[in-house]
Amino acid sequence: MNPSYFRIKLHMNEAIDRLCAWNDASYKERIETRYSKAVHVCIDEKGNWKGQCLYVYEKNGWTIFEDLSGGYSFIEPASWLEFAEDNEFLLAGYNDAIIYAELLAIEDRKVTKYFLKCDDCPEEDTNEGDGIPEIENWVDVASLVDEDELVYAETGTVLIF
Repeated sequence: MNPSYFRIKLHMNEAIDRLCAWNDASYKERIETRYSKAVHVCIDEKGNWKGQCLYVYEKNGWTIFEDLSGGYSFIEPASWLEFAEDNEFLLAGYNDAIIYAELLAIEDRKVTKYFLKCDDCPEEDTNEGDGIPEIENWVDVASLVDEDELVYAETGTVLIF
């Protein structure tokens, strides 16, 4: 498995507008769809990704961006701080096939936790901050992702950049 998402405590329309400004680009397509069809609408007739694809929805005051195509990994915390501004933010993801996990928590314009484990790039491994003290290894990140009650919505919006 390789689920990955980021979420921001911000209304969905504002969060999407901020993401577009942060990316210096607007989305090419915006498609309302069911979760079960999200990947399908991101693939062209040749079976290739149409671009960077996110499945987006709002829950309990958070906007969740599920990273379907893997384009939002390995982004520097300073860049995510710019995106988050004054809002709470969490990025989390893992890939159990290559032993990779990443977690970034931001509150009050500060990185409170930054964890990165990647067997392919061990020189990048990091575990800084005490914002989420139970995160000590890649399995802890995977457990957080798998147990996050905010992550999942039957219907949402696919954004293709």
